[in-house]
Amino acid sequence: MIRMHGEYRRHLRSGIRVPVVLNYANHTIETNTLNVSASGLRLKRPDGVYIRPGEVIDVDFPDRADLDVAAKVTHTGRSHIGVQFHRRRFSETELNTLYRAAPAWQRLTARSKRALWKNSRRIAVFSANTYLRPLIHAAARPHFLFAVYGNQQQAGSYFTPRMAKRMPSNLVLGFIRNQDMRGLLVASQFLEHELEEDSEKVRLYLDQLQRDYPNVRRIALVGRLPNFAMKAGVEMTGPLVEGSLGTRYMIWDVARQMGERPQYCQQTSIVVLGGAGRIGNAVCRDLTGLYDRVIGFDPRYEADRELTTEQGTVLQTSSLSHLKDEKLYIGLTHQGDAVLELRDHITPGALIADDTHPCISLAAREKLQERQIAVEKVVLSHEEFLMWPRMPDWSNRDIPGCLVEALVLLRQPGVGEGNFSEFCQEAEFLGFTGRLIRPLDE
Repeated sequence: MIRMHGEYRRHLRSGIRVPVVLNYANHTIETNTLNVSASGLRLKRPDGVYIRPGEVIDVDFPDRADLDVAAKVTHTGRSHIGVQFHRRRFSETELNTLYRAAPAWQRLTARSKRALWKNSRRIAVFSANTYLRPLIHAAARPHFLFAVYGNQQQAGSYFTPRMAKRMPSNLVLGFIRNQDMRGLLVASQFLEHELEEDSEKVRLYLDQLQRDYPNVRRIALVGRLPNFAMKAGVEMTGPLVEGSLGTRYMIWDVARQMGERPQYCQQTSIVVLGGAGRIGNAVCRDLTGLYDRVIGFDPRYEADRELTTEQGTVLQTSSLSHLKDEKLYIGLTHQGDAVLELRDHITPGALIADDTHPCISLAAREKLQERQIAVEKVVLSHEEFLMWPRMPDWSNRDIPGCLVEALVLLRQPGVGEGNFSEFCQEAEFLGFTGRLIRPLDE
């Protein structure tokens, strides 16, 4: 199953109603679930009961004497209470047990809803890329494209192999709007591992995009796609935007906010995990404007090297000893779960701002949490941005950093010519703001 924010609401176990007992403020309240997921519950709100968001309550399952969880109230409606488990998640075994405890008609309803949702999404994607494709292009009249890719699991949730044979190689998966600028989310049928291993497929993907959309002004490349393109010998010219300025601005803005948090306001240094990478190396230099010392940690460094910039110093190192007592981290490793190798060397109470692809998994975050290491996801936001439907692992109101560069360049074409400070000023003026949020599968 794809880790999508909200996907758990459409999970097979959604809609299961089992009795629960709430213990709150010396009161015992009997009610039942309306929805069960791995990370929380939607409960029926009894008459006369009001619990403020933020309160922590105990939830008991009478049919399971061994199941007792603490949960934080996230919202309260007229007929329901939404709660999120406090530092806990249901295991697959526990979810299956609750699912089997529900009446047969409820299980059938849940399966039917799940199948309906999945098949509806597939039919929508198929229709948008066959019969309706010309109409979508005519209606959208895109100024820009956001070129993405996926893995086998993600592709399977959008179309079947039989559908794929009848659709074009590049698929329209969504509409994007930022103020008066319109764009399309476009994905290749080539999977991530295929693009990584075969440069010819990368060239085919990008060449076909430019033939399909000759009038778009910018094509933003997601995640590792710029690296795949450079490896394939594709020049980042014309409409192609590799996105590093947008990503760097996002991290710079988030790093500034991290240092403003009360528990970290005394920190004068920050660590960039993956500091030897194309983006990581530039980020290290960017952050010297915010911190006296930036530690670029990367196993690829063979010896310590200290660089002095106009604003501060960058230590390039692979030595784990330099992580001691550091509290602030930017995650830019080749894949998120690589940070687990550093778990025992990171100080408890530290915060990792995650901008890895794929991001740090739930299992890895739970292991980090055992050592009191927090992980939050890095995103950019704009009050007039909308992506519909949203990407996997993403909110439709949040913007990937690699897309922001294209959005800024659409309005100020000359601002991206290597001057990071000017780009930051323009992005901030246009209303783009970096944010740290809870990982979206929580």
